[in-house]
Amino acid sequence: MKKLLTTTVALFISANFLFAQSEKYTTTMIEAIKDFSVSENKEPVPAEWQALANRFERIASAEPKEWLPRYYAAHAYSMLAFFGKNATEKDQTVDKAEAHLKEAVAIAGENSELMLLDAQIHQARMLADPQSRYQSEGPLFNASLKKAESLNPDNPRVYLLQGSTLYYTPEQFGGGKKVAKPVLEKAIEKFATFQPEGPLYPNWGQGQAKYMLDEASK
Repeated sequence: MKKLLTTTVALFISANFLFAQSEKYTTTMIEAIKDFSVSENKEPVPAEWQALANRFERIASAEPKEWLPRYYAAHAYSMLAFFGKNATEKDQTVDKAEAHLKEAVAIAGENSELMLLDAQIHQARMLADPQSRYQSEGPLFNASLKKAESLNPDNPRVYLLQGSTLYYTPEQFGGGKKVAKPVLEKAIEKFATFQPEGPLYPNWGQGQAKYMLDEASK
């Protein structure tokens, strides 16, 4: 009886400790994601994205079994890659994004959000040196985007990334606002009904889609 009581108490303490850890992780992530949303919905500020990358890296180090901190860290680094001074610096930043993405995939497997991030990373690497990398990174970008769509055709960020790519591609290369508009409209439609799996899951991009659609409609 005494042994059973000791085991029960130990299990109770362990369960409470794990709950406290989980609660701390959730609270820390929610606070970080709030700042992520602020940065995502305005003109990019490299220092903010670097601070976010560092923040999510710290959470990832403390939570080896969680893929979401690695997702957000990779996303932050993929954003930072666009602000590098040269191709070498941009590649180094993309390498960091790719490393976090690989860790996230190792934990969660391939899902729509991670494959979409993979496409975004290929795009960042391509734009570091467009002339020499279009033929190699372009197909990889398209393949990851298609995979993201196949894994979840209701993910609005798939159409946001597709639409934004067309939006910023010159008309002579098959892009432009007119071509992007129906894709962005589809993104807005998907955002209207999209429900993330939980409070920590990706739920960004609606503001970007609305802005570009408004501009494309002028």
